[in-house]
Amino acid sequence: MVTDCETKSLFRRCGAPGIAICQYCGRSFCSDHGEQLDDGQEICLESSCRRKKEDLARHFAYRAEVTERNRTGICGHEDCELERQVDCAKCDGLFCADHVSEREFMRRDGTPARGLICQHCERRRKLWSRS
Repeated sequence: MVTDCETKSLFRRCGAPGIAICQYCGRSFCSDHGEQLDDGQEICLESSCRRKKEDLARHFAYRAEVTERNRTGICGHEDCELERQVDCAKCDGLFCADHVSEREFMRRDGTPARGLICQHCERRRKLWSRS
């Protein structure tokens, strides 16, 4: 439910009438503190939420590259010509054993798991572990 804008300044909350709820942090925001995109996304101006939006665009481009490399039977890691052997538990790309490592991670449903993760997904973990 949209409430008044929850964006905080140094001393107080904005409090202007909210127009949407940020898809990343779940806080209401006003027209000065966020944006509603044509594709239905609603994103506040909080720096971590902006970084998540940018990261998703990079991630989708990465996934397209990995998928294309996997179609030819090779590892999804750029510049690697080894056969694909195992899949990343996060992005489902296929990689050689050199380009994944066993890590603990959170599943999409919020439960902890352990599995093989590619280097790209490992780098993204810190950003996405924040609320």
